Amino acid sequence: MSRILVATAAAAALAILSMPAAAAPKAKAGTKLTQNDLRVCMGVDGSKPEDQIPVCTKIINSGFVKHPHTGDYYATRGAAYFAVGQLDNAMADLNKAIGIRQAPEFYFQRGMVFMSLSDLSGAKTDFDQVIKLKPAFAPPYFMRGLVAYSSADFAEAQSFFDATVKRVPTHYKALYGRGVVKKKLGDENGGKKDMSDARGMSDSVEKEMTQLGIKP
Repeated sequence: MSRILVATAAAAALAILSMPAAAAPKAKAGTKLTQNDLRVCMGVDGSKPEDQIPVCTKIINSGFVKHPHTGDYYATRGAAYFAVGQLDNAMADLNKAIGIRQAPEFYFQRGMVFMSLSDLSGAKTDFDQVIKLKPAFAPPYFMRGLVAYSSADFAEAQSFFDATVKRVPTHYKALYGRGVVKKKLGDENGGKKDMSDARGMSDSVEKEMTQLGIKP
């Protein structure tokens, strides 16, 4: 699961564990949550997505989670559904999460689901929202570069890959992607340099980017 969602779920877990009894939502009869349940749902200690899903469901249905922290648990379960390829369930959970709390992490994860569903318009909208809410965060710029490349808008792709590299100079995938689009836009020397620099950072970058649909 994405570390950004682990962080938000951790905050929600802390809220449950530290909540005074008088302030807690009414729990369902017979429901009992443990610290281990919270850790499994968050995906720490080696718990796998298929382990997370039923435990997160237990927490969501327990009645212990106070608004707006329910959004964090829907997003966490959505990330687990995404990891096992259950895209419809992932989308449903992330829609619920965003309906509760408009966190940039939730939009980013939903954008990834849109990408997996080949919905470039939905992905573009969500990644743009992440950039608006969290402009220093590099990953949505890279993903917007991929969206633009998939739409054959190479100038826009270059702009977003460049924005990624400016925020994370060692982002070799963005550097390689920028090199590819520079070459497509006629900057042969600039493209070769970027691609060479990226290969110097990772000998697997060409394979990784080919898997993402980007190749010279």
